[in-house]
Amino acid sequence: MSWSDDTQKMTIEYRNQNNLLDLEPETMDFDYTVVAVPFSRVRLWRLPDYSSLLSRAITNLNYDQSCKVALMYKSRFWEHLEHPIYGGCGSTDIPGIGSICYPSYQINSTGPGVLLASYVSTTPARSVGALTEEQHVALVQRAMVEVHGLVAQEEYTGTYERICWEFNEYQAGAWCDPLVGQQDLYLPSYFHTEKHTVFVGEHTSYTHAWIWSALESAVRGTTQLLLDMGLVDEAKEITEFWMARWISV
Repeated sequence: MSWSDDTQKMTIEYRNQNNLLDLEPETMDFDYTVVAVPFSRVRLWRLPDYSSLLSRAITNLNYDQSCKVALMYKSRFWEHLEHPIYGGCGSTDIPGIGSICYPSYQINSTGPGVLLASYVSTTPARSVGALTEEQHVALVQRAMVEVHGLVAQEEYTGTYERICWEFNEYQAGAWCDPLVGQQDLYLPSYFHTEKHTVFVGEHTSYTHAWIWSALESAVRGTTQLLLDMGLVDEAKEITEFWMARWISV
């Protein structure tokens, strides 16, 4: 991203996935730029000369890690144990597992069932995230046998899904988790438009780790953009439609 004081436009440079080694990037010019990409990725970009505070936020804002492993079984065997389990989440003290969540839909239905067999975040997620996919899934499956008995071994289909957000190419972290002082220090910089750039996303909101945070930032960012463009009535319409009582226009 490069800003021109003369034209008051932002030039976005990019490379297509098939041409990553090209020395000359593709370019597009914009009057305003809304950036919804997490700072964990933005900090790898070539950026304009933003203020010191905003630049520090982009470079230093802390993110947490999180990993989930889902396992498929031949049936919803957990609903037919001596002590049946119907929906909800629980935790275990088995290292690296965290929470186990049981589907609360189609209870007592036939056919295969899927468990969110492990949902772990923060520091432990970095440890399991360093495992290979096969090692991590095997660890979780052994834990399911330990928790539920040999039925979990008999019913396991071998089908799974695993995601660790710290290693997601578009995310590089599960959610924003500001270090002490970062929230109060950096938050005001997101509300001040620099070089016609508005930053939105969960990481720019008052709260973190929730979809609501992303939605709140979208309402704030849209309102901010419209006000910067002098469209006051349109900005008021946004806050009224989305019931943004926390924003005063």
